[in-house]
Amino acid sequence: MKTNGRPLDAAEEAERIVRTAEKHGVTLRLIGGLAIRFHCHGAHSTHLREYHDIDVFGLGRERDGLFSVFEQLGYSPNKMFNALYGATRLQFLSSRDQKDVDVYLDKFIMEHTLDFRQRLRLDDLTIPITDLALTKLQNEELEEKDAKDIVAILEDHCLGHGDDRETINLDYIADLCSQDWGLYKTIMESIEKIGEFIEKDSAGVAGSDALTHKLETIRSSLVSRKKGLRWRARRLIGERVKWYEQVEAGEGEA
Repeated sequence: MKTNGRPLDAAEEAERIVRTAEKHGVTLRLIGGLAIRFHCHGAHSTHLREYHDIDVFGLGRERDGLFSVFEQLGYSPNKMFNALYGATRLQFLSSRDQKDVDVYLDKFIMEHTLDFRQRLRLDDLTIPITDLALTKLQNEELEEKDAKDIVAILEDHCLGHGDDRETINLDYIADLCSQDWGLYKTIMESIEKIGEFIEKDSAGVAGSDALTHKLETIRSSLVSRKKGLRWRARRLIGERVKWYEQVEAGEGEA
């Protein structure tokens, strides 16, 4: 597919995939760093990176429709990948421009498992901005590229208490973490790492004080939320039992 005689870039192709799926009654939403680009347009632009592969979230019950949509779009299924991971992820390959598309089904399963099935209608192109932030914050081995994506989100979005399309929902994050000590621990560690990144790169991060305040607000929201008996019991076990899943290098690239 070309626009004005040139191949579509990753962002344009990603939007084409989501819109085409919608026309055929198939639900797809962008995830990962590329999705963040659609929500972030401010002075943080130095923190955004180039993306090549495309990651989307879909529904397992629409599997047949997914295959049909990607076939119409000129993609072929990666049979080996799909045979190994097809219960939770699918991959489609394009012969035109070598772009791969990974489709996560029903749940985002990485270091922690996040279920977005009931939240896909909160945005018509990507998973909600709050969930985009969560896919980055749940990384136990948070990398600089993930910190940059979180900085981009924080620079352009307010904190709030509901699912407004462009607001980070503190209550939703706190509720999830109050039910899962492992997720709570990882996100608290990620907040600390992002704070260190902002401090180190304060000259290149506009409004670093405001960003630090937002991080502290998120942290306080997690700490203050009432925890259940199961959460407290898991906290007593602590680090003696691993609180996250080990992800192979490159597996969660987004």
